[in-house]
This record gives sequence, structure tokens and C-alpha cells, in this order.
Amino acid sequence: MSLGMPREASGRVVVRALSGASLAVGATALVIAAVMVLLRNINSPYDVWLAMLFLVPIAALMVLRHLQDTLFAGLAYLVIAAISIGFYASILISNAPEAIVESPFILALPQIAVIYTVAPRLLGVQSLVLMAGAYLLGQAAVYAAALESGRFPAFDVLTAAAAVVVLAICATDLLVRRHTAADHRAVVRARRDADAMHYQQELESQVVALFHDTVLSELTVLANQPPGPLGEPQRAAIRRDLALIAEGAWWPDESAATAADARTDALPPELGAVVAQSRGEGFAVDVSGDIASLHRLTPAVGSALALALRQALVNSRQHSGVDRAEIVVDGEADAVVVMIADAGRGFDPAAVPPDRLGVSQSIRGRIRDAGGQAQLWASPGYGTTYMLTLPVAPEHAWEPR
Repeated sequence: MSLGMPREASGRVVVRALSGASLAVGATALVIAAVMVLLRNINSPYDVWLAMLFLVPIAALMVLRHLQDTLFAGLAYLVIAAISIGFYASILISNAPEAIVESPFILALPQIAVIYTVAPRLLGVQSLVLMAGAYLLGQAAVYAAALESGRFPAFDVLTAAAAVVVLAICATDLLVRRHTAADHRAVVRARRDADAMHYQQELESQVVALFHDTVLSELTVLANQPPGPLGEPQRAAIRRDLALIAEGAWWPDESAATAADARTDALPPELGAVVAQSRGEGFAVDVSGDIASLHRLTPAVGSALALALRQALVNSRQHSGVDRAEIVVDGEADAVVVMIADAGRGFDPAAVPPDRLGVSQSIRGRIRDAGGQAQLWASPGYGTTYMLTLPVAPEHAWEPR
């Protein structure tokens, strides 16, 4: 489709162009027939004026057919046109010299007019049938007139050629459109399969991230615990994770979170629960900046941020060697930027084995799937900083000053 034109619109343009060309050819053929009958009356002693009268119904039906694109109108056009062609041919054959009878050009013109105009839209099998019917009925009408007068013209090559041309055009258009429709269906199927594969990959990514955040994280905590009964915070965390897996929810109910200070209460519920859980596990979290901008996120993006933030705080608590992290929030025109930093021992991101999923799936993968970006700055001895940039809901975007 050229110039980005939709497939349906492009098809309609092609059909209109072909139909307009066929109407022009048919009308031209009818006008030439009328002129030749007129010249025959002027230049010969044979009176064939009456033949012109039988061109009038064909001309009238030609116009009507392009206004009434129905099968009934097409059949009526065929029948009336065939009768008119029969009388037209009978008058010419009976009242013309032998030389004219031997030259069928004047007899061919009304037939060509009907063949090219009986189907106002060169579209589909019905058009093929109507045009083929126009040729056969026109030829039958001429030969009936010849049989009645006993004078037979030569074989009408012109009408046969005209019929072959228009039928070939219509058949080619039909085949091309069917092939194009088949290609379009194949593209739709391929796009649907690609969307399904993408959805499956996203789902697998979320499942892997969820598994890492729950089962693997709790196993890591248990491995670092001294022998003996678990404390209540650890028990509560395990119960929450089990409920998360069993119920298929992305985050436990906010009522499960412990109480937080006034700044935590200002956070959206899911983010507040993350900070509260980290503090309940003995890891201090300072939150500052434009906290109100977090409420501009959609629920889905907010959930992704909460899960990524939880994993970043778990990483800091388990690997940084410090007991404190800082969260800074900054609101932009169409995005919210969240930084999570600790001043711990840091690490070399390039040295992390590919099978470690905490950063790649639980943080970067989640933020990417939510339409955002995740950046990581870390080096041994200099702490770790994550910068998460997430899009706000469209209705909460504003023009920058």
C-alpha cells in the first residue's frame, strides 16, 4: 500500500479506477456505434435509422447499472441489452450491403459497451459471470439476427478480444485481492503469535522474578540465621510470601504491613509496605524528595516499582555490609525518578554470574516491562546506587516549566 494508505482504502481506489476505465471504454464504444450508424445513413441508400433507437436502451441501462449495483439490475441489463443488440444487428444486417455484413466492427461496438459496463465494479466472481454472460448473449443475439436474415457476418474477433481483455483484468484483480487477503491473514496470525510469545516471555520473566523475591530470598535469610526458632518478623515474611505464591497476587494486602512513620504513610500503600517490611527486618530506610509524585504512577507501574524496590533493599541488607539505605524521589514532567543508594561495600556488576536473577529480572526486568528504565552504579568499596525511571499516568503528565 503506497503512502501508508490502509489496505481497504487502497483496494477501493483500485476498484474505482478500474470501474471508471471500463465505463469510459463502454461509453466510447456506444458513441462510436451511434456515429457509424449516422454515417451509414448519410453515405448509403440503405435506411438504418431505426438501429440508433436500439442504442438508447443500452445507454440508459448503462447509467442505471452504475447507480444500481445489484444482481437483479445486472441480469435485467443483460436481457434488455441482448434484445436491443439483436434488433440493432437485424436492422444493420438486413439493410446493409454485402461488404458491411462481411465487416462485423459496427456490430461489435454495442456488445463491447455492454461487456464493459454490465459489472459497475470489477470485483469478485459475480462480475466475471456477468461479463462472460454479456459476451455470450450478445453473440447469440447477433447470430440470431443473422440466422433470421440468412446473411452471416465474419467471426467477431474484436468483441472476443474485448471480452478476453476485460475478463483477464477482472480475474487478475480477483486473484491479487485474494492473495493479498491471504497474506494479510498470515501477517495477522504471525503478529498474534508474536504477541502471545511476548506475553509468555513477560509472564515467565515475572514468575522468575517472583520466585527469586520469595523462595530464594527466604532461603537466603534462613541460611544466614543462627540455629533456633525463627523470630516473628521472619515468620511473618514467610507467611506473606507463601500467600503471594498461593493466591497469585503481586503483592500482599496492605493490612499485612507493619506500622510506619509519617513519611512512610505518605507513600503509596505498596511502597509503604516495602519500606515498613525492611525496617521491620532491622534495616533502616530513609525516604526523601518529591514523595507525592509517586501517586502519579498507574497501579501497575506502582506495583512494579514496589517489587523492584523490595529487591534492591533486600540486596542492600544482605550484601552491602551496612544497615541503612536511602531512597530519594524526584518528579519530572512525564516520569518519576527513584534512587536507592547505600554506602556499603559495593560490587562489580560485570562479575555477577548470569544465573543470578536479583538485578537482571527482579529489578531491571520489572522496570523495563513497566515501560521504564533501570540504571545501576556500583563498584567495590564505593556503595551501590539504583536509578529507576518510570512513566507517569498520561492524565498526570504536565508541561515542564
